Formats: sequence, C-alpha cells, structure tokens
Amino acid sequence: MRRLLSFTVLIFAAAMIYSCSKAGKTIDFAQSSQQLIVGKWSLQHEKVVQYINGNVHQDTTYNSSPGNISRLQFNKDGSFSSISLYASGPFTGSLSSGAITTADSTAGVFSFAGTNFNVSAPIAGLGSNSFAFGSVSTIANPAVFSAVSNSIKVTELTSIRLTLHTENIYTLTINQVTQTYKNECDYYFTR
Repeated sequence: MRRLLSFTVLIFAAAMIYSCSKAGKTIDFAQSSQQLIVGKWSLQHEKVVQYINGNVHQDTTYNSSPGNISRLQFNKDGSFSSISLYASGPFTGSLSSGAITTADSTAGVFSFAGTNFNVSAPIAGLGSNSFAFGSVSTIANPAVFSAVSNSIKVTELTSIRLTLHTENIYTLTINQVTQTYKNECDYYFTR
C-alpha cells in the first residue's frame, strides 16, 4: 500500500511539473518575444527575389553601407516606425547635402504573441529602386495596382538578431497588359 501511495504521489508530482513547465514555456515564449523585439534594429542586408508571372525577374542582395541604411523601431506600446535612406554618394548625415536619391519611411502598429506577428504597414528596406515601373512618358494609360496578398513572419529572434520574411503578391496593369508580381524579401537586422 505504501508503494502504491508513493507511486501515485510521484506520478501526480511529475504530471504537475510537466503541465506547469509546458504552460510556462508558452507564456515565457510570448512574453520573451514581446520583450526581445522592442527596441531599435539596424538592417544589415536584405535579399529580394521578384517574380513576374511566375518567372524570376530580380534576385538581389542589398547590403547596408554609409550611403544605404535602414532602421526599424518597435515600441512597448505596440507602435513601430521604419526609415531607409539611399544616397548616390557617401551619406554625410545632412539631408541638405543633396546626395539623397531615395528616402522612405513607414509607421504603424504591430502585434506579436507566440508565433503570430502582424504589422499594419510595410517595413522600409534597403535599395533604391525596388518597384520601378518604367518611364512615365511611355505609359498611355495610368498604371493600375491591385494588392492580392501580403504576409510577414519572424524567422529568427534573439537579443541581437531579428530576421523577417515577407511575401507580397500584386497585379500591375500598364497599357492594358496585366502582370502578376510576387516579391519575397528576407530582412536581416541586428541591434
């Protein structure tokens, strides 16, 4: 009888430890991911693959440099902002130097719980001409842009690294010709 009681207590204790640790891991993961993502991130490089009608049109890696920078800020209140600057020459830190050829900024809100990550606006990246549509003078009719789908995933998150994967699908109609675009981007950030 004593063995049975000891065995029952041992099984009960093991079950309690297992259930507590399992629930604790889920809570800790969600809390730690929320805490880890908050702060300033600097984009080190960005891999962009663009498909047009299912065929690879562009496969490029952009690297950060003094003239090609991108920053991302996640705040505790659930807001975020991003900015990118591409300069034709070395960036001197002054926007009045005339060297900036492309600047982009976005802002919005984000949510990150467990493995679910959502942002309300695109994240600014590296590169100077990701969405070139051609010369305006050759377009007889206005271009028509139609979003199809948009997704973003956190593929790595540590105290010093953040990697995001995005997929954006849209159609673009120019001069009554419609093409389907798919852009896949991997963003590699560090603190």
